Amino acid sequence: MLTGGAFASALAVAVAPADGARRPTHLDARAAATAKARGGFVLGGITPSGWPVVVARNKAATRVDQVAIGLDMTCTSGDTFGTSDGFQKLKLSRKGRFSTTFGPARIDAGGLPADVEGKVIGRFDKERASVRGIWSLKITIYDAAGTTVADTCESGLVRWTAVQ
Repeated sequence: MLTGGAFASALAVAVAPADGARRPTHLDARAAATAKARGGFVLGGITPSGWPVVVARNKAATRVDQVAIGLDMTCTSGDTFGTSDGFQKLKLSRKGRFSTTFGPARIDAGGLPADVEGKVIGRFDKERASVRGIWSLKITIYDAAGTTVADTCESGLVRWTAVQ
């Protein structure tokens, strides 16, 4: 069984489109932490469980360049750990809404295969000065053969708000 630290390091694997297309991409923990806003606006907040959430919107208000969050994960085995998650290049609707899903994508979680999947949904207010939404992340860990589920870790639906 992997501990929280092993999960966190296993999740530090970027999963992006192999063809280099410009569509929403998933960010790993290190990429989310080092990503830079490109001349737009950055909004931030704290989740109910005390983790940061950061939203970087482009100047034209047509795209969320990056969105990142910290999450508490609870596993069916009873393990708990914290991790970060992020996405980039999310198109904004005319009403200021964005959403995307990721996965399931197979990763190597410290020698065991695991599927990672996530979702973010957000909506800016009319003035585009604040944004709120929900986030979820799920990790399914398998035995060494990759056939039997050994553990499942989930964030649940995390409600978040970020302001300028």
